[in-house]
Amino acid sequence: MSFSMDRTGAIPALTGVRFFAALMVFSSHYAIPGSTGAFLTFQQSGYAGVTLFFILSGFIIAYNYLNEFEKSPASSILPFYFARFSRIYPLYAFCLIYAWMSAPSDLPILPHFLVAQAWYSDVLYAMGFNATGWSVSVEAFLYLAFPFIIPAMTYLGITTSRKKLFIAIATITASIFFSAIYFWLSGKGALPLKDPNSAHRWLYRMPATRLMDFSLGICAAIYYMRFWKETERSSMNWSIIIYASIAASVILMGYSKNLISSFSWDAAYAIPFTLIIFGLATSKKSKIAEFLSKPSVVLLGEASFAMYLVHLLVKKLYPISQDSITNPMAIHITFLVIVISLSVGLHIVIEKPAQKFLRTAFKSKTKINIVEHPSK
Repeated sequence: MSFSMDRTGAIPALTGVRFFAALMVFSSHYAIPGSTGAFLTFQQSGYAGVTLFFILSGFIIAYNYLNEFEKSPASSILPFYFARFSRIYPLYAFCLIYAWMSAPSDLPILPHFLVAQAWYSDVLYAMGFNATGWSVSVEAFLYLAFPFIIPAMTYLGITTSRKKLFIAIATITASIFFSAIYFWLSGKGALPLKDPNSAHRWLYRMPATRLMDFSLGICAAIYYMRFWKETERSSMNWSIIIYASIAASVILMGYSKNLISSFSWDAAYAIPFTLIIFGLATSKKSKIAEFLSKPSVVLLGEASFAMYLVHLLVKKLYPISQDSITNPMAIHITFLVIVISLSVGLHIVIEKPAQKFLRTAFKSKTKINIVEHPSK
């Protein structure tokens, strides 16, 4: 079945927004010195940025590969897996080796090289070496699952029926909330982060659970590509929804009772983040989409993976303490600039060349072309 409304082409705003997701995570680890009250809580809640990443990943992957996996899933698997491998693994491995060599540990490193650490119940092991690597482990699982998700959705009629798509979205959203409610009512949501039964483990860093965020992003992409009708009024309405969703996210992040709660690990942000992503795709001429589409912001978005991986590895360069006699804000901003500059450098010097080299080698050996997709 063909769709006249299938949409293709780059959505640069969705690349630009990745930088702010990385900045959220950065803020959760480096709150501005002297911050108090809701502003401090807002920064500490920046770990929600990974939820934005997972939903965005589902949207972008589906946007780029939906048609391919509908038409010929078997022949699309190998190029897809290698494209994802060449995209994330070289820089991930580089940062892992750096962390391993600079901070020797008794922890076995093989599961980290295999990007399987997020499955371990011990949070110290799952977040060992380079702590942010656990989410790459989750992302790897989501990539592995994608070639099976689309054929399943196609078989169930989700990709071709608006009604079935809405049912899927409602089911996924309900599952996310019911999971949070269970941990809240059972008292497990109050367990320490190190407890293997904690909400932190099962709702935040468990790959299988994050499949719901990823699938929510996939469903949003399907609706955008197949069923959304573009009009001047609809674009304007979605522009308003973007700002309302951002406001809701800011309020939730600044709400002290939501911090480290069962809902904060995922459920509180799943809906507003999905609306933001969908709104940026549908309202390309809105002020915020135009800002996120600026070349400089897009470059920061492209380097966001490097920023995410490297910002904790250079923590020793951040000398601020609460009783610092120097200007803490100036040092904080300087450190952020260093991290961003380093991230852009790693993106240009390691990430892009390694990706190009691996894809060229794959093409020459297999004679299979890996298509460069927009907004990946």
